[in-house]
Amino acid sequence: MEFVAKNTDNPFDDDLFEPFELEDEPSVSRTDPPLYTAPPRVEQYTPESNVPTVRCQSCGAPNPAHNRHCEECGARLGKGPLPVAAPPMSRSTPGGRALGVLGGVVLLVALIALFMNLWGGGDGTATPEENVSTTAAIEDPVEQVAIAPASVDASSQLDGYEAARLIDGDVSTYWNDQSARGVDAELTFVFAQPVALSEMEFTNIQQRNPFRQNYRIKDIEVTVDDLELQLTFTIPDSSDPHRITLDTLRTTRLTVRVLTTYPGEPVGDSPAFDELALAEVRFFGIFAE
Repeated sequence: MEFVAKNTDNPFDDDLFEPFELEDEPSVSRTDPPLYTAPPRVEQYTPESNVPTVRCQSCGAPNPAHNRHCEECGARLGKGPLPVAAPPMSRSTPGGRALGVLGGVVLLVALIALFMNLWGGGDGTATPEENVSTTAAIEDPVEQVAIAPASVDASSQLDGYEAARLIDGDVSTYWNDQSARGVDAELTFVFAQPVALSEMEFTNIQQRNPFRQNYRIKDIEVTVDDLELQLTFTIPDSSDPHRITLDTLRTTRLTVRVLTTYPGEPVGDSPAFDELALAEVRFFGIFAE
């Protein structure tokens, strides 16, 4: 048997190795799909198109108006603010949550109470307890009535023109004081039982000539036996009735003292008189219990 020496320096020097040349083209079937497909070519924007354009302020390249960034340099095209995410909602504190729960409970209780008040009657007939108001009822004001004194005394009076004429209910009769033009004259009214007086009314002479000829009351001082008060009032120089406001509790005696007067004056051939004249005095209030 003959042995053939092998070249150990050349690993391809072997009977089993079949050499090939790189120039040979591989056999490819026409039906096989291509090994590589080139991506479609992106058409660059050209100014000749009809799309509205905007020019980049950084590089000057034209860009479609709807672009946000330049296709050449990437710079931002628009000047408006970028959309900003809404700030996160602040987390409520335990105290705030507790107040919210409490407010909801109060509102619920109020709604339940309102519903019960509106519909709780059932047949629509309210019980006496339901008719009681939750607030204090306003009492009807007590009607003030005219209160006639039992008597009246004057510090002085002219014969035929006594003080009793002041409480006879007739304004055509009148009282004349006989003192010096009425200053410091006093009238004392006495009531048969305690009264709470609210008003006092003065009426001068109604006849025109006697009204002008006599002196007339101007300023007075009023005192009562149930209060330590001295109230002063001014009476208008008019024949119309005039009321003054009082606020007594349990009066049985009231005194009027004349402080000043309006002077009398002559009428035609008739001279002025020196006497003070007053036609009627009335009182209003309620009888004290």
